[in-house]
Amino acid sequence: MKKILTFLLIFICNFQSGFAQESQADLLKFLQTELKTGNHTFQIMTNQVVPSKQEKPLLIDGNGKILDSEFDIEFTEYIPVLEFKTAGSIKLKIDYKDSLFTIEPIENSFCPVIKINLKSNNVFINNDMLCYKKEISIKNKANVFESEWNGYQWWSNSSNESLKINPRFTVGKIKKNNNLYIEILWIQNGKKMRYRLLT
Repeated sequence: MKKILTFLLIFICNFQSGFAQESQADLLKFLQTELKTGNHTFQIMTNQVVPSKQEKPLLIDGNGKILDSEFDIEFTEYIPVLEFKTAGSIKLKIDYKDSLFTIEPIENSFCPVIKINLKSNNVFINNDMLCYKKEISIKNKANVFESEWNGYQWWSNSSNESLKINPRFTVGKIKKNNNLYIEILWIQNGKKMRYRLLT
């Protein structure tokens, strides 16, 4: 009985070790393919409210009377439409050396320095360490990219209670147009900061 339990324990350990190595190899391959070394320009993206358009203009006389009898006067709640739009650009330098990816701003001092340590699997936003990692695979096209996308995300459990946020870093590949997506959520001088970047 002890031999069987020992064998099972060894099998489970080897299986988990093999899975971890495969997962690490997938991460390395993804980052080496997508985070190409050199200087790159990213678009800073934001969700912007787009004014709603009425299909038919509302005609009113000087006394406020509706002149268009075909117009539906039932109350309809205004629901803002959000679009993912460019709000500027930023230049970043990407470097890879000794199992360490470094992403740092060239011109914009507000953007933090990102370090991805493949040996420890940790990410640093400036000096804050993000130690939790998960793989992302979005199959539903109902998102801001209107496309499937995949990538990786790291986050920290050391949240700021007043801001109620956990720092996180996301890097992904958009299937529709092969664009690289980077999201950085961090706290700087007690304020929530967020960059959503797209090539």
